[in-house]
Amino acid sequence: MQGFQFVYNLMQRSFPKVEYRNFEVQLALLEREDYHIYTYVKNGSLTAFYARYMLPGLTFIEHIAVEERYRGQGLGSQIMRDVIAGTKQRIVLEVEPPADSTDAARRVRFYEKLGFHLNDFSYEQPALRQGGAAVPLQLMSYPQALDEKNFGQVKQNILKHVYGI
Repeated sequence: MQGFQFVYNLMQRSFPKVEYRNFEVQLALLEREDYHIYTYVKNGSLTAFYARYMLPGLTFIEHIAVEERYRGQGLGSQIMRDVIAGTKQRIVLEVEPPADSTDAARRVRFYEKLGFHLNDFSYEQPALRQGGAAVPLQLMSYPQALDEKNFGQVKQNILKHVYGI
């Protein structure tokens, strides 16, 4: 539980509230066989994590975050290189559209430098909290961009297995 508390606290500091679930719902995901959180330790303390779903035909990265004092030191890039090296499946993740903010554009560039492709098709993350609204996002994919047909299949896979729609 202590490790998860760190992960959740870092999640709260790193993502808008609409992009993560409340504590109990997020914790309950750990009971799923297809969902895992991986943590990184440096100097004896937890410094970063990523959460992924192993879905039929793809790996979906739901969250990746690095403790503030360790940002800019290459840890996020190393984590994503580990993810890439550790799966033979397509990797997909959600990002805020780069036109939304300087930070969103910076995150997209970060993933592009690692070989991800921004897919320019309509996508919304369903509401993660009771009474919340869907969030307009975009999908990035590795190792190649998605065509319209594959995008539709990937989107349906994510909506079904991650969001239960």
